[in-house]
Amino acid sequence: MLYGLLGWLYVAACAAARPQDLAVQIAAIVPLRRDTFGALCFVLSAVSAFALQLGSGRVWSRGPRLRRALDAALRTVAGYALLAWIYLCVNSLTHPYTISRQLVHFTSSPAEGTAADVGFVLSALCFLALRLRGRVSDGGGDHG
Repeated sequence: MLYGLLGWLYVAACAAARPQDLAVQIAAIVPLRRDTFGALCFVLSAVSAFALQLGSGRVWSRGPRLRRALDAALRTVAGYALLAWIYLCVNSLTHPYTISRQLVHFTSSPAEGTAADVGFVLSALCFLALRLRGRVSDGGGDHG
């Protein structure tokens, strides 16, 4: 999970600073475009985060062991959708001319702007669902 996330963060930083270099190979000996590498790292990290939660119930937290697949999926989608939204917000500030372009080169949709909107809403809905599920499972008491 960590190495996938770090690989994606590297590509995200490159995209924010030099979007024209995304089509360049990640390394001379690796025949893989930088943006493809970033997308693969993002997916690998998200799948690993989900699997870690199912296996141990933890992803860098000391909370109780939660083994419910739905909760793990909601937490994973909420976190990674929020990461994608933050990345796209930074891109819209550093190079706003790409907001209407396709998000990834291997599919024609969605556009960066659409993906940002979907990521924000999806993350918020997943966090809300987790909060509501927590209230139901703990008897509805107020924790705040």
